[in-house]
Amino acid sequence: MCIATKQQQHYNSKKNGVMVAAAAPSGLRPMLPLILYGYAFNTAFYFGVKALLPQTGWDFTVDPTHCPEDNPSCTRTDLAAFQIVALVNLTYLGLLGVYSYYISNKGVKHGIPNTPQGRIFGHLLEADYVNVGIVVFQGWDFVASIFFEEHCTMIMMTHHLLAFICGLYSLEYGLVPHYAVYFGGVSEFSSIFLAISTLFQYHPPSALVPADSPKLPLLNAVELFCQAMFVLTFFIFRIVGWVHTCYKFLIDCRYVIHNKLVDRYQPGSGWFLWYLITISLLLSMLQIFWFWQIVEKIKSML
Repeated sequence: MCIATKQQQHYNSKKNGVMVAAAAPSGLRPMLPLILYGYAFNTAFYFGVKALLPQTGWDFTVDPTHCPEDNPSCTRTDLAAFQIVALVNLTYLGLLGVYSYYISNKGVKHGIPNTPQGRIFGHLLEADYVNVGIVVFQGWDFVASIFFEEHCTMIMMTHHLLAFICGLYSLEYGLVPHYAVYFGGVSEFSSIFLAISTLFQYHPPSALVPADSPKLPLLNAVELFCQAMFVLTFFIFRIVGWVHTCYKFLIDCRYVIHNKLVDRYQPGSGWFLWYLITISLLLSMLQIFWFWQIVEKIKSML
């Protein structure tokens, strides 16, 4: 939908003979069934994977630090299933984000005007699907993480909550499609490799299969590949690309706020745009903090 069409939708009522901005239709309501299906899928998939993992014949015994004190040699198929659900969600977001941002003829480059108004107020169906994925994954992960002390940390729980709010209200107001695809989709491409690396961190290849198994060298190679790709893609998409995109986002926000375009295109959404500005700065600092941790981890391994 072009910008002009959305504007006409908003300015479709009169008060005392003067055209005034009508409330924009909710972009969240049509997507609610997909969101609910997503929560149901994640939950069913988690319990299904958890039930099937013991049938693989692999040993899911974890390090004693992840076990109760009275059972130091426990198996944690629940932890493995949680990571696999995360991997599926992150793969959806990462691949859809990359496809829409760099490849699709109907995506970010061609589906909306390449102007501040287009990047902030334009409508892009692929951005809606990214936001649905954000709401499903971040919401489900927030609740599920309560039951996993490995994931129930202040930083991660806060991140889940803030990202959930971003996806929810980006859908509701139809804002920032260009930036939703990058921040919620493209940047998660690196998280695909992180999810696999974290799975191997909990369940090392040497613990999953016997030492003489022909699968061990392959699993070791996959683990090393994913670790290297995570570092590379994190630097590309979450440091270099993130900083560039965040700067462009702030410039666009300054333009639409200065020219009082928010109430013209999306009445009532001004508070959320300021929320996004604040969150973009906070999450930028978090990306730098995470990258510093990655560098420290690499230095400790050398």
